[in-house]
Amino acid sequence: MLGGSLILLGMLLIIAGFILIFISGVSNSQNTEIKDEYSLNSNSAYSDPSNPRDDNGPVSDKTEVRGSGLIMIGPIPVIIGSDNKSAQTLMILAIVLMLLYFLIFSR
Repeated sequence: MLGGSLILLGMLLIIAGFILIFISGVSNSQNTEIKDEYSLNSNSAYSDPSNPRDDNGPVSDKTEVRGSGLIMIGPIPVIIGSDNKSAQTLMILAIVLMLLYFLIFSR
């Protein structure tokens, strides 16, 4: 009984994830404004050719992308991360998921 409801809940969560990805893609495609690395920075010498270039040059607005992923193969976690903080967070999540797995399926 509990296993069947968990399987149904998992399938519903997967379907909800696909729906959210679809909605996100549709909302992002409606934004037709094209942005490149030069138009994002209003201080850039490239944004307006009539402005002379400053001594400092264009200011960079680069962001650093960090993230990690957790793949559970049964009770065994596989953690992939680009920085320590997100990987540590997923390690805690993996331990909790492993404990839940053993509590639910060890009976």
